[in-house]
Amino acid sequence: MIFRYDSLFMFRNGVFTRLQCYFCGSKMETMTLKDKRILLTGATSGIGRDLAIMLAEQGAHLALCGRSEDKMQTLINDLSIDGGKIVTDTFSVTNEQHIIHFVAKASLELGGIDFVINNAGLNSARANVADILTDDFDHMVAVNLRAPFIFMREAYKAMQPQQNGMIVNVLSTACLYSNEGIGAYTASKSGLEALTKVFRKEARKDGIKVCSIYPGGTDTPFRSNDRPDYMTSKSVAKTILSMLMLPDDVVMHDVVFRPMIESNF
Repeated sequence: MIFRYDSLFMFRNGVFTRLQCYFCGSKMETMTLKDKRILLTGATSGIGRDLAIMLAEQGAHLALCGRSEDKMQTLINDLSIDGGKIVTDTFSVTNEQHIIHFVAKASLELGGIDFVINNAGLNSARANVADILTDDFDHMVAVNLRAPFIFMREAYKAMQPQQNGMIVNVLSTACLYSNEGIGAYTASKSGLEALTKVFRKEARKDGIKVCSIYPGGTDTPFRSNDRPDYMTSKSVAKTILSMLMLPDDVVMHDVVFRPMIESNF
């Protein structure tokens, strides 16, 4: 199932209560995230930070990870806790053992995992393919492809016994259009896209949903220059939140959304 729309978000007073589906013209009751157990990577800045705040306001139990201890502490101070538990850790997602430990810790302390949101990512090697350094390429693959793979694999083990769960991988519209100068980023995200499509089929037998999110241009600290004509990180976070709140009998595979100004598709 493919659901595509351009920067038009379905909210009412900042809360998702109903979703109007343009592809079928019907209204679907949405689910609550209160007491849901959610693991979120890249939680200390940008989209991840806004999403963590929204999830806490929904009353979810959270496992949050990021790289910066200072940013994590600031985030914790800013969270509005509505009875939810919070597990946090800071580490580099290039370290496999840290990922394995964190997923196990989250599952143990939260009593299981209902959702995983692979949000952590970076674009640190903006160059033409002929000019990309091998170390830079390897680092981007480690963060954008290898790390979410490990998170998926370990979370899947935690979700299998409950025969239920959802994994959301945050990709990019770069996967859908060949932009010059971001070859390493495109390759790493496209690799995750392919892995997600395969895993979606493999996880189905265990009742586990696997969703791909393709945000277009977003104005976050991820960028070197401000882009007020792009989507805000809050708008992207709200869109991801909407995917978590769909009815249990709906499986959303791919969600593509862009700012109105973006036309390279």
